[in-house]
Amino acid sequence: MDEDKYLTQGSETTLFDVCGMRCAMAICYDVRFCELTRKMAVGGAEFLFVSAEWPSPRVEHWTTLLRARAIENQMYVAACNRCGTTEREIFAGHSMIVAPDGTVLAQAGDDETVLVADADSSLVRGVRKAIPVFQDRVPELY
Repeated sequence: MDEDKYLTQGSETTLFDVCGMRCAMAICYDVRFCELTRKMAVGGAEFLFVSAEWPSPRVEHWTTLLRARAIENQMYVAACNRCGTTEREIFAGHSMIVAPDGTVLAQAGDDETVLVADADSSLVRGVRKAIPVFQDRVPELY
């Protein structure tokens, strides 16, 4: 969708706090890069916010990748995707909020809506304690 004409690649990640939770952010295509989200999770992120313009033909990729980022990093993911059409594209919508265990807490259809869900950092800690993927990583192998 010609993003390279309008956006430039970033050079760092940023973490910030919202209501006592450590948060990170990504945009659109970034959700295809598991390493980026992992870096933020290892850095302490418990919640990932994603803003996107994901087209309808790849809506299954959108929902699958968001759930995967939540599950593999044991973090909340709140993702807002554009809906509607332009001359060239139909956008998928399907914004969603996913829990650290991959449960979809709220999901929109293909139209505008507001999603709300409760997030609790103790759930992040509980999931991370039950399945200690960060402790068991072997980054020197990859």
